[in-house]
This record gives sequence, C-alpha cells and structure tokens, in this order.
Amino acid sequence: MSLVKYEPTRNAVPLSRAISSIFDEFFNNSPLANLDLPVLNIRPSVDIVEEDDKVLLKADMPGMEKDNIKVVVQDGILTIEGERNESREEKRKGYTRTERFMGTFSRSFNLPAWADESRVSADYTNGVLTVTIPKTEKAMPKQIEVKVS
Repeated sequence: MSLVKYEPTRNAVPLSRAISSIFDEFFNNSPLANLDLPVLNIRPSVDIVEEDDKVLLKADMPGMEKDNIKVVVQDGILTIEGERNESREEKRKGYTRTERFMGTFSRSFNLPAWADESRVSADYTNGVLTVTIPKTEKAMPKQIEVKVS
C-alpha cells in the first residue's frame, strides 16, 4: 500500500470553475442580462498638458456641482477631491428602474520641484475642472540674445 499526500486545495480549482460557470449561466440567461445598466466611474479621467509657462490638469467631472469639488495643494502634492450624488429613473412599459450612485473620490499628483504652489488656480466650466500650475521663473526657458561683434 502506498501513501498519498493529502492536499486540501487539490479539488478547489475545479469546484471554483464549476461555481463560476453556474453564476455565469444564470446571469447571462436572465432577463437582467439584456438591461442596459449604466456604469458610473467615480474617479474622473485626467489629461495633463505642459506648456512653456505652466501645466494644465483637466479633469472630466460632468454633472458635478462646484461646491462638491475641492482642490488642495500641500507639501508638493496636488489633491482633487469630490463627491458625486446622481440619481436616474427610467420608466418603460411593465417596469420602473431607479438607480442612485453616491460616492467620494480623491486623486493626488506629485508636483515637480519647479511648480509655483502659491499661484495654483482652479476653474470649473461645463463639467471640466482645469487646474493651472504655473512654473517658477527658474523653470521657464530663457532665450539668449546673440550679439554680433
């Protein structure tokens, strides 16, 4: 008679696959699978553009109120915080669907050494937050005049 080492997780992977396939089959074949459920991404998408004298950080925040947005610069870190409260209702023949999305987000960015923290400004227009980060005088390119002798 030979001894076989006991491995408690040996059968766990096939069992896990079986359970996953049961859930996949249920949700893919249910009436809920055909509903177009919106997905709300709480964290805003951000574009960063560098210009000669500043950096612009643009964050998409459609539908947010200005009072729910906070921009903080401290110790070389720029932080954008906000809170979204959104509600949608859809009425169709036979059903009404109401959804509420709530949540807070926070995104932080390390500022480079050349950023002038004292002059950072923010503007919120048409659902886009634009944070302007000016460069210090030292960081800006200097054109040197060529003299003819």
